Amino acid sequence: MSNSRLNQMRLKNKQANRHANERGSVMIMTAILMAGIVLAVGLCIDVARMYMVRTELQNAADAAALAAARELDSGAGGIQDAVTRATTIINNYGFNHAAVNISATNVQFAINLNGSYVSAATAAANPTNYRFVKVTTQSASTPMLFSARVLGANHTESRNAVAGMSVGINTICDFFPFAVALKDSDTTDVGFTPPAPNTVMTLNFVQGNGSSMTLKDKDYIIIEVPEIAGNGAKETIQLAAGVTQACLGLGQNVQFHATPSSNQNNGPKQIVDGSSTRFNLYANGPGNLNATDFPPDTNIAQGITFQQYDDRTVVTPPSPGPGQDQRRILIVPIVAPGTYTGTPVSAPTLKFGAFFLKSLPTVDSPCSKVNDGCAHFQVEWIDERLVIGRGSYTPGAGTTSLTLPVLYK
Repeated sequence: MSNSRLNQMRLKNKQANRHANERGSVMIMTAILMAGIVLAVGLCIDVARMYMVRTELQNAADAAALAAARELDSGAGGIQDAVTRATTIINNYGFNHAAVNISATNVQFAINLNGSYVSAATAAANPTNYRFVKVTTQSASTPMLFSARVLGANHTESRNAVAGMSVGINTICDFFPFAVALKDSDTTDVGFTPPAPNTVMTLNFVQGNGSSMTLKDKDYIIIEVPEIAGNGAKETIQLAAGVTQACLGLGQNVQFHATPSSNQNNGPKQIVDGSSTRFNLYANGPGNLNATDFPPDTNIAQGITFQQYDDRTVVTPPSPGPGQDQRRILIVPIVAPGTYTGTPVSAPTLKFGAFFLKSLPTVDSPCSKVNDGCAHFQVEWIDERLVIGRGSYTPGAGTTSLTLPVLYK
């Protein structure tokens, strides 16, 4: 056998021996790789679970802070209501399914966004300027299933959120569907000066007509909103029981509904029937009134002051309850007394007023005269910051004492 042939055979034998020695190495490498993949997947699962809990905690804190901020009204009752809303919001939205808890001690209040946050008791002692609320969830623990050696046996954390009142907004939505004429309390200055805080007054219905409208001090008239159509009776009842979805800005013209919903047949009784739902009284008729769609206020005590209402010192709860807060507060556009003409008849909005409905509104029967003011609302002027549902702020258009709940951080 030649040397070359012998060398070739020796080379093949060496290669065969080398491959034989490598048998099983791929299985070892695959096992090591699979173990790494399993550990990486386990780490991803644990981290994902940790972030899911974190998200639930943050969502709960955000929702609780916004719910609490909605209750702030510069009164002690608003502080206590804010605590109640913050601590119960988890049940309303199911956050408790993720073991999220918020204790009353973890609901704190501040005058400035970046100021010192104090307890509810401290804020309630002097509530006027407290505009921000901070909610912190109780710590939640996430057990680590696969990565305990890396991340520890459990990951524990809590989250917080801060919400509060916005600046005074000047475009208001969801207002009560009548306009009130009020004279300027101070004619020596520029702009409209509202009545003194807590002024009690009686607002009287006045009928509109097709081309002109005369409003005296403390008259009210049903206004033109998109929801009123047809003969206006059903819509007027339901809007008085709820709120209009329209929006209106300071300085913008409010249109007076000439006919038919502001006439003596489709105005006085209808707006009284709708408004009476706030006192848990539901009249039969075209409005289809019920406590589900048009809940009463949480306090239906009549003849009380707004301070008593706000501080919960005199309370008559509706039966069966529980009712809805602030149903007795009417947000309405304010116009100047006078005679207005045009097609349509309208007047500029001087201010948005907040009235506390002291007692059941009344209606005289029959309303036999055009301008006899046969339906009456006894109200109290509220001159303090209130948080409402919808609205916005346009720079340069003035401000109101009405605000929105805002999530700041």
